[in-house]
Amino acid sequence: MAVESYRMLGSTMALQGDVAGAERVLREALTLEGAGAYSKATLGWLLATSGRRTEAEQLLRELEMARGEGYVSPVAFAILYIGLGNRPEALNWAERAYDERRGWLAYVNVNPIFDPLRTEPRFTALVKKMRL
Repeated sequence: MAVESYRMLGSTMALQGDVAGAERVLREALTLEGAGAYSKATLGWLLATSGRRTEAEQLLRELEMARGEGYVSPVAFAILYIGLGNRPEALNWAERAYDERRGWLAYVNVNPIFDPLRTEPRFTALVKKMRL
């Protein structure tokens, strides 16, 4: 199974309330070849939303360090900031992802991870600008 399949499975399990199972799957995803920022960000989102903020913040620092060494998608930062409950920063990164034309942003209207942003005027404006 590809890394992306693990990430999708882990996020689905988390959204269904299986936090322990989701964490196991997402941690396993990080051990696979090709694992990257999205897997780390999704694990950080899970940890933050399940009350393990310190661990999530450590993953955020790791993403920031990785960004110093190469490209990290703004979508990854948006996901992690959503988990941390920092809506303004999540929106900053989502808008940056739009500016960079990041493909994963196309799912903002259907990905439940983005639900906490839906009531934000900036999110509504972003979706409208994307013509979704």
